[in-house]
Amino acid sequence: GFDTFGDEEFDVKKWVNDQVKASRLDEGSKGAEEYLSTLAVKLQLQSQSANKAIDESGSKLLSELPTALADLNTLGRDASILAHQVAQVLDKVSEVERSGHQTLAALSTLDAIKARMEECAHTLSEAESVSKNLGQIEGLFQADDMRSIAAQLGGLRRGLEAMGSLDEFSDAAARLAAFEDRLEKRVSSKLKQGFEQHDAAAIRDCLDIYEQMKRRDVLIARYVQARKGEVLKAV
Repeated sequence: GFDTFGDEEFDVKKWVNDQVKASRLDEGSKGAEEYLSTLAVKLQLQSQSANKAIDESGSKLLSELPTALADLNTLGRDASILAHQVAQVLDKVSEVERSGHQTLAALSTLDAIKARMEECAHTLSEAESVSKNLGQIEGLFQADDMRSIAAQLGGLRRGLEAMGSLDEFSDAAARLAAFEDRLEKRVSSKLKQGFEQHDAAAIRDCLDIYEQMKRRDVLIARYVQARKGEVLKAV
């Protein structure tokens, strides 16, 4: 239940990992993506409810204390008020202060729960996106759509970085690197062909893909190889 988020020992990564693992066992790959997306939305709604409760409780606390203090100031100006009436107002102020401390403590706990829910929702969304991207990339390779592959791999890399380390995605980084290696081989062939045919548009496309993969060092090496080949042919 959502009371889990109030536990001081709560671990966001472990909770998300457990949800991913359970969804894969119960729902399968495609069902897991839908389950994670739905769970992320539920958490966002719960977080919004918690935020509303914080705002309402905070406003109530701020409105009660000035009223009690105003009562005390009014009594202070009237010397004919009996001592026990003053004591009653002081008790009221003390009660509001005690209630205020309790409210602040509750608000602090609620705010921590809200923050954990938001972090879990964000991580779940990233996990759902990573899972979806991993399932789509192979089809793009079959279609030889290098621009779409590069964009998909870029989204996958950003998702893994945002999600952090999760046991259920322990192989995702290795799969990403393998996909990037496959793409790089295809792009390097297109780049070489572009140099040979002096095709500026093709070369520019290849450069953009290398930039998306953050493989500028490989790009430089491929460029040197291509230019070296042209020089040797000229000789």
